[in-house]
Amino acid sequence: MTAKLDVNVEHSWNSAYLTPPRTERVRAGGAEITVNCWEGRSGRGGPDVVLIHGGAAQRQWWDHLAPFINGAGRVVALDLSGHGDSQHREQYTLDAWSDEVADVAETFCRPRPLLVGHSMGGLVAVNAAQRQLDLFGAVLALDSPLRRTSNSYAERRQKIAARPVRSFTSRTEALNGYKTFPPVTVAPAEVMNHITQTAFRRSGDRWALKFDPRIYLRPQVPDDFVRPARIPTWWVQAENGFVDEAMAQRIHESLGPAGALLRVPGASHHLILEQPLAAAWIISLFAQHPGHTG
Repeated sequence: MTAKLDVNVEHSWNSAYLTPPRTERVRAGGAEITVNCWEGRSGRGGPDVVLIHGGAAQRQWWDHLAPFINGAGRVVALDLSGHGDSQHREQYTLDAWSDEVADVAETFCRPRPLLVGHSMGGLVAVNAAQRQLDLFGAVLALDSPLRRTSNSYAERRQKIAARPVRSFTSRTEALNGYKTFPPVTVAPAEVMNHITQTAFRRSGDRWALKFDPRIYLRPQVPDDFVRPARIPTWWVQAENGFVDEAMAQRIHESLGPAGALLRVPGASHHLILEQPLAAAWIISLFAQHPGHTG
């Protein structure tokens, strides 16, 4: 049976210990992809880890967290196509993003790295592993919701995809107008300042968010998306996040013996921003688990 674990970590976050990543641009999955890399703090004894951001986010959402991951070798975070500093596409699918992840992993990582994804990035991670099992050692999905059928959710996706990306007349106005969905509740000020500073690019005489609204037209996952896990697969449910109890039960039943459902009390969907050390602790536990081979 799938194990259910309760996780609760008290923390205080300090940016003084952050290590800046190396940034590279590579061809992956048929697109130009931008990647951040951190080398392991104690050599490269542990498995390498690939971090995958959520929808409308970017690789810098991991900058404050990646240096605190223990037990890993190299850690890499990519901008999926249509996000951050990576190339845009005409259409976006989980399969295309999964191909990008696979190519980045083969370029930067030793065999069978671990995949960690937040929100939509968790779906990309699970999909990548299900498509190419031999490439990856284990998968961790952080509050990644399955298919949602409400009319209001579908209408919101269509509206965002149909309008130009949000832009502002000045950088100051852009920084003051930055918002996440859902809104971040309480997060370290330095974390929010960093991701806000990196969220915009100059577009003519305006400052625009660095993502392609057409990402919201990607097909939702089918009802049978989660298959019995053939490599260790952990799925985190934030108590106040997007994975509700019915969805958690479906995940729990579908993963089978190689899966685990972890519940984080008090956490919201953006736990990697709001509780960075708790999120880093979970990823470190995941990386150091004896069943997850690097």
